[in-house]
Amino acid sequence: MCFSYAVNFSQTQLQTQLDLNNLGPVQGQPEMPNPGFFLSGFAHPLMPIVSSKEGQTWLENAHWGLVPSWAASAEKARELAAMGLNARSETVAEKPLFRGAWKRQACLVPMKGFFEWKLEGKRKLPHFIYASDQSLLLAAGITDVWADPESGEQVQTFSILTTEANALMAEIHNVKKRMPVFLQGASNAELWLQGRPEQRFDLLKPASDSLLKAHRVPDFVSRAGEDRNRVECQKFFDEPLQGFLF
Repeated sequence: MCFSYAVNFSQTQLQTQLDLNNLGPVQGQPEMPNPGFFLSGFAHPLMPIVSSKEGQTWLENAHWGLVPSWAASAEKARELAAMGLNARSETVAEKPLFRGAWKRQACLVPMKGFFEWKLEGKRKLPHFIYASDQSLLLAAGITDVWADPESGEQVQTFSILTTEANALMAEIHNVKKRMPVFLQGASNAELWLQGRPEQRFDLLKPASDSLLKAHRVPDFVSRAGEDRNRVECQKFFDEPLQGFLF
């Protein structure tokens, strides 16, 4: 599953990517995380998302961890947000947590890359996965707005759609073998934002094997107590050989 990703890019870079996908011009000025080298979904950070409203493309902010509009209390909203980071493609149209947002509002979740762990024996080895051509990735998402019954605050949230792993991700995420759904090609990104649910459902497939590259990153990325939101978390890590005699 996808529980952490990177947004270390500017709004100008994002606009360029959206133009390449025929999604410009874009309305809105979202707040960009700074720094954005590593963001964990368990902190429910405020992230940029791309949506479509009345035929126009919008950039806006939403908290990661979908809260459906029917959540009756702040306590229930917190409980649901913890379960709403990812939505399985196979059941998104059926699960009460996700089906309303699935029907009403799709979104794109832009990212520089995401993090996943490979199990080797008892060790979990962190990897950074990114686009082969260094472009931004556009993940398939759904979004909803929840109104806090006490304060009246309107809180926008989102979830990332996941699917079965492609060859690269099956090697890295070698236990659950899942990956985010990525929208490849201008027509698919546009269809995701503006299409009917049954049209969007046909896009819920693993990415082509050529889309992504990956490399090991330092072990501190696995330690939740450390500050992981720094540039070093994306650097290539070449683990030294153990027990080698010089």
